[in-house]
Amino acid sequence: MQTTGHPRVLKNLLPRHKRKTPPSLQDDIPFGRTQTDHMLICDFIPQKGGWQTPEIVPYAPFDVSPDSVVFHYGQEVFEGMKAYRDTQESGQILLFRPEQNAKRFANSALRLGMQPVPDDLFLRCVHELVMTEHDWILPNPGSLYIRPTLIGMDTGVSYRASLSYRFFIIVSPAKNYYKRETGVSVFIEREHVRAVPGGCGEAKCGGNYAAALPALQRARAAGAEQVLWLDGLKRTYVEEVGAMNIMFVYGNTIRTPALTGSILPGVTRSSIIQLARDLGYTVEETRLDISDVIRDIRNGSLSEVFGCGTAAVISPVIELVDGSERIEVNGSLIGSVSMALKKALIDLQFGRGADPHGWRVPVVAQ
Repeated sequence: MQTTGHPRVLKNLLPRHKRKTPPSLQDDIPFGRTQTDHMLICDFIPQKGGWQTPEIVPYAPFDVSPDSVVFHYGQEVFEGMKAYRDTQESGQILLFRPEQNAKRFANSALRLGMQPVPDDLFLRCVHELVMTEHDWILPNPGSLYIRPTLIGMDTGVSYRASLSYRFFIIVSPAKNYYKRETGVSVFIEREHVRAVPGGCGEAKCGGNYAAALPALQRARAAGAEQVLWLDGLKRTYVEEVGAMNIMFVYGNTIRTPALTGSILPGVTRSSIIQLARDLGYTVEETRLDISDVIRDIRNGSLSEVFGCGTAAVISPVIELVDGSERIEVNGSLIGSVSMALKKALIDLQFGRGADPHGWRVPVVAQ
């Protein structure tokens, strides 16, 4: 049945005695490895009128034909977002700016020639699945990681865009991305590039991440945890770090690469920019030459570098690895600006204090 307006969500849930016991903060929970009891599936089938009724079903593999478009022509996009348990007495479940994830999900789909999921359908499905799996939301500092995904389902290996799609969401309990507050070492990638102007760098698609894996392997061989990507034309200007946006602290000024079409428009990025301005910092979205960055680290005018994204929130960068050279940032110490911004963002996400921008969204049955 085609969905219209605010679609209902069907639920085919496991009986209570067959459900797993959700983990606690004391358990070892590798990020993204532990899935909950249920997932959501919603198909787009043109012959049946478009988007079908979403259904929450037991988490399990589903059938995808070996000649599906997703495997051969890479029509796949995804999102990353979280649900939080309010630290106040209400115990309310909160999402953080979910409408931004819905918008980016649709834009990513359009960039890959896919049928975008309507915002109301996306948000309804997220709310319903989170509400269904609310027992799996770890308390502060834990959360529930949400992974909406869209794949092309047409069969046959002729080159074309799929007409039919599967939208699905899986969720998993998440502790801190890093086991302790620590800075990361970052490898400057000067050979490969992540994206080019006019490409799909601003889309959140699996192909971007697959192409980045060889550089990540080189980074780890060099003793670094992440890759610092430079622009695709001159390999001069800083773009992203790992799967995160990146920021540089110059006294009371924070500089970050401008969105040029080859950089993912991070929800955490835009939130940090606004919070920094709220706290009195000047934020500049600009071009940053890697040679200038290195010079400014050495002369002390650049005091902090940090990546920001959904999974880790903020990751301080304490070292750059440039070939055989290792360049310490801030004496390899975690800076106060990045930690102040991280605290401000986490406080908002967990319901502490005022929400002047209306970013917190309570999860309710739809």
